[in-house]
Parts: sequence; C-alpha cells; structure tokens
Amino acid sequence: MIQFSLICLILGCGLIAGCGQGVAEGTVVTVYYSSETRGKIEGCGCKKNGGGITKRSAKLKEARAADRDAIYCDAGNFLTGTPENDNVKGAISVAAYNHMGANVVNVSERELAFGSEAFREAKANAKFKFVSANVRDNGSLIADEYVVTTIKGARVAYVGLCGSRDVMRIDSTKLPANVTVDDPMTTARRILPALRDKADLILILSTCGDQADSLLASEFPFVDAVIGGRSFRANEDSPWIVGDTRVVRAQRDGRTIGRLDFEFGKEGAIAKVAAARVSMETTDPSDEAMLSLIREHVPNFVDNPQDGVRIKAADANPHG
Repeated sequence: MIQFSLICLILGCGLIAGCGQGVAEGTVVTVYYSSETRGKIEGCGCKKNGGGITKRSAKLKEARAADRDAIYCDAGNFLTGTPENDNVKGAISVAAYNHMGANVVNVSERELAFGSEAFREAKANAKFKFVSANVRDNGSLIADEYVVTTIKGARVAYVGLCGSRDVMRIDSTKLPANVTVDDPMTTARRILPALRDKADLILILSTCGDQADSLLASEFPFVDAVIGGRSFRANEDSPWIVGDTRVVRAQRDGRTIGRLDFEFGKEGAIAKVAAARVSMETTDPSDEAMLSLIREHVPNFVDNPQDGVRIKAADANPHG
C-alpha cells in the first residue's frame, strides 16, 4: 500500500507543471516581435529599415532554421490599415501571419475595424492565437485573456492588453459600437498575479502606449517583458528597463522586427536577457513563397516600391 502511494505521488508530480524543478539551466527562449504593422505588406523602399512582409518572412524563416522553437508574436493593430487588407477585411494579414508561423497576436482596434463578425472570421482562419484581456464584444471577452504555451520546457504566458479609447484618440472610431475596452491597469491587476505560478516567462502584448507600458512594468516586476505598440519610440536593441522588466517596441509598419533572448539560470530563474533589432533592407532576400502568396491577392504587388511605383516593372507599358 505504501509502495502504491509512493508511485502515485511520483506520477502525480510528473503531471504537475514543473513540479518544482523549473526550466533547465542554460535554456534560451528566443522571442521575435512586431508592433503596429497596421496591415502593411510592402516595404517602404528606404535604404535603411525598409521592411516589407516578404523580408520579414525571410528573416523569420532564417531564425527558425537556427532555432525551430523561436517565437513570433505581435503587439496588435496588425490586421487592417491599408487598401489591400481593408478590401478583404484583413484576410491577407491572416494568411501572411499563418505563413510566418506566428504564435500569438494581441487584439486592438485595427483587428475590429470591420466589425465583430469580420474579426470572428479572421480568428477562425488564423492558425495562431489571439489574446485580449480587456476588449469586449457585447460584454463578453473577444478572445482569451492570456495563452500559456510550453517552449523548450518553459511555460510562456502571453497577455493581451489594448489601450483605452483616450489612448487610441482618432483611431477609436474604428471600434464598433458594441465593443468596449476595460481599463488596462484594472485588468492587469485582476489577472497578472495568478500567472506567477502558471508561467516561467510572462510577456504582455500591449497597445496601451509608453506611459501605461512603463507603469505595467513598475507595478508588476515579475513580468519579463512588455512588448508594446502605439509609439514612435522604437527601442528593439535598447529596451527601457524598469526593475527587471524590459519594455520594448519595434518600428511601425513592419519596418523592423525586435528580438529578445531569455536565458534561464538556476532554479528556473531568468539569468540573462539579450535584445536586438532585426533590420530588413531592400538588398536582403525575400521569401519567394510569401511573395507568391501576396500576389494571389495583389497580382501587381512590389516588394519595395521606388518613388511610389506599386506595379511590377514587367507589367509597365513603356509606351503608355
């Protein structure tokens, strides 16, 4: 009877996440992120940080060749915002993020610009997870408050927070009348403390703005990173450090990707964090599969248009 009880105890311990053992020392979890891409699929044609969806896809493909468990998440406001994506209610963005193997995306006003039904269709077609702890449709949360996944033995939690209508300013007009946004700080106080025992790495995906993101980091020091948007202050390679929390954001319109490497030390604690900017230049390779995917929707799509020209050179008629 004693032996049977001991076996049950051992097996039961194995079923409990972590069972007090923590993540193996030396484990590195790599997180790539984007902020406020606003439905942008083409590069700007700039000499530096031109961006573009085919370049971003190529960079992520390269990253996953080096580390198949590398995470890609988005702070929100990715679904619509350009004529191409608006014409199909964000379907191009969903297809592109599926192709890039996105893990988790936050919900904000551009995800809801064409109404709750259009968002539900986007959600049904997505192979990635949407998170939102404070956006409600007729009183009910529009997505999961948070998602916890296991990467290399580490439990990674993603929490989605959308900024208030005051923070959105004119963009608040994109929200349908039936959609409300709870106060993000009140929401954070409600759900974040319980995550301390459920996750080894906690990431907030936020469109709350610089001030609120810094406040979140200050009030919840156990949060490892606040990946934010709604800011012109890109700081991928030089995070704002509040206590032990990194506050980061990538350049808008998909012109860069941010990278964070979390290295675990003894007893499952994070020992080191490295931050970097992944630039995408016009001379960088494109993901040809992504290019083909985009051209299914936009036949004359150009990777990096020059001087505002947005059709393929081969399609141009030199005789007018």
